[in-house]
Amino acid sequence: MIDLHIHTHYSDGTDSVIELLKKAENLNLECISITDHDNCKAYKELENINIKDYYSGKLINGIEIKCAFKGRLIEVLGYDYDLNKMNVWIDEFYQDRQRKDLQLKYFNHLYDACIKKGLEMMPKEKWIWNPENDWASVEIYKNIKLHPENETRVPEDLWDDFTTFSKKYCADLNDDFYIDKSKDYPIVEEAINAIKNAGGKVLVAHVFIYKWADDKEALIKELHENYDIDGFECYHSNFSNDQIDYILEYCEKNVLLKSGGSDYHGKNKPGIELKVGKGNLQIPRDIIKNWEKM
Repeated sequence: MIDLHIHTHYSDGTDSVIELLKKAENLNLECISITDHDNCKAYKELENINIKDYYSGKLINGIEIKCAFKGRLIEVLGYDYDLNKMNVWIDEFYQDRQRKDLQLKYFNHLYDACIKKGLEMMPKEKWIWNPENDWASVEIYKNIKLHPENETRVPEDLWDDFTTFSKKYCADLNDDFYIDKSKDYPIVEEAINAIKNAGGKVLVAHVFIYKWADDKEALIKELHENYDIDGFECYHSNFSNDQIDYILEYCEKNVLLKSGGSDYHGKNKPGIELKVGKGNLQIPRDIIKNWEKM
């Protein structure tokens, strides 16, 4: 079994790189990829350690890049890229987009939206978080959930699931939670080109979780036909069996590459575990046999 969609504390996960490698070893994962958002810091750390001291399987370079797409965000996964070339692009693109400033901007917007919606929230002056490492949407959502009275003041699906909060309400152009990040992240073509120029492969991440897209099959077709992608993530913790079957068949029919991952975030996404996702995810290594570098 493999897991090619994993986050560490270098983005919105909670595990260190070493902790993650140890867990992958204990779970007998044959192949993994750390896919932190918009950075390759985990791999810079790995250059200074003997990976085999902690993990005996195969590690594929990975990254998940947030991209502007028609006023919303989608993510693309990059694999098997040249680390130095990818870091050059990251440094150049994000040099004027400091993470701390972006997260503070998103935090203030989401906090104000919560107040406008009449939600109970901790006063800003009492808030303890680090915008250089923490994610505004995660912190805001956790605080919404800390106040039981908010449950009746928000839609049921928002209360039940952070992904719905992030991928639906924060991406709904007509909702107070909507955040226009289109100027803060690369457009889809830029992210694709960056990965390709670093010698990597581009696969669209978790296409079925974009809750703003009413017709997911049309979105899949649009991304395939209009963008220079290599394939799609076919296994994901939030995919139904029917969705997995559909995207696997689509990739087979159109000769596209396939990947799969739990989207593990440690304590930030309780209920999603490495390797098995929500408990029954099984990602066979065979799906990457035609593209992983030996």
